[in-house]
Amino acid sequence: MRSAHRARSRPSRRQPEAPQLVPAPEWDLVTTYSVARVEEDPSRPSGRLLFLGGIECSYVDLADPRHLEFSYIRRIADAVDLFRPARAPIEAVHIGGGGCSLPRYIAATRPRSRQVVYEKDTGLVELVRRYLGLRTSPTLRVRIGDARERLAERPPGSVDLLVGDAFDGVVVPPHLATLEFVSEVRRVLRPDGIYALNIIDCPPLRVSRTAAATVLAGFEHVTMVTAADLLKERDAGNVVLLASAMPLPVAALGKAARSGPLPDLVLDQAEVADFAGDARPLRDNEADRWLAAAPPPDLSVSVIALRPEADLPAEPAG
Repeated sequence: MRSAHRARSRPSRRQPEAPQLVPAPEWDLVTTYSVARVEEDPSRPSGRLLFLGGIECSYVDLADPRHLEFSYIRRIADAVDLFRPARAPIEAVHIGGGGCSLPRYIAATRPRSRQVVYEKDTGLVELVRRYLGLRTSPTLRVRIGDARERLAERPPGSVDLLVGDAFDGVVVPPHLATLEFVSEVRRVLRPDGIYALNIIDCPPLRVSRTAAATVLAGFEHVTMVTAADLLKERDAGNVVLLASAMPLPVAALGKAARSGPLPDLVLDQAEVADFAGDARPLRDNEADRWLAAAPPPDLSVSVIALRPEADLPAEPAG
């Protein structure tokens, strides 16, 4: 190791090395369970957009893991930023890998955090390593397999944050959405840990109402983050449910969600219960009910980006 104390000399003209940006492939790639496409962001040279089965899945900034393009990921990151002191390491489990945007964000903002991603698509993991710069380590691991089976292997009270972001098309797999699964999540979380669940839905919002009822049945404290147009049943989009055995920072989450060019709404416990209405929690033997309520497989969903529309490509893909 070179000493940090050196004799003064003329300032070096050498500039910091720019990150090596792997070009996006010019063709679609077949993964184990899907067909993937990676596109470069014309307005951000280091930005990459990952599509799975034609659906926007992840946005990764190869040069800046702190940059989160998708609104729903930013909202989950807000919860991560608020529920522990800044830079304090956490133990996190991510169900569904995608481009691993959130794990990279946590690794950058909370050094020494220990994270594991459960992903069933081996081909997708290989693609993300090659084209989206994923670098695993002892503190950021990827485990192939069914997430529910993998989660059952974890000891009780071993996780600070558990993120559910796994999809078959636009639908969360039924066995990752039931009350029994929520009970398993509760088992592995620490007393003040947080569960974040991402849902895609469209009017009449049957899936998100059922998910809200299910999470409410499993946790004492639940909040929900989404766009106003979705709540008014005017549009399709993402719903993020946040749950814990301890009170959540609802006011601070609301303040964070209102900032930026495309603000979201944060619902408190009573508002989430009102949103769920008479929806019943989902049980393991009710997969058909979940799938019947799910959005159509050809649902057109554009994941909302955080930049103003003027900064986006003229003809967004997807």
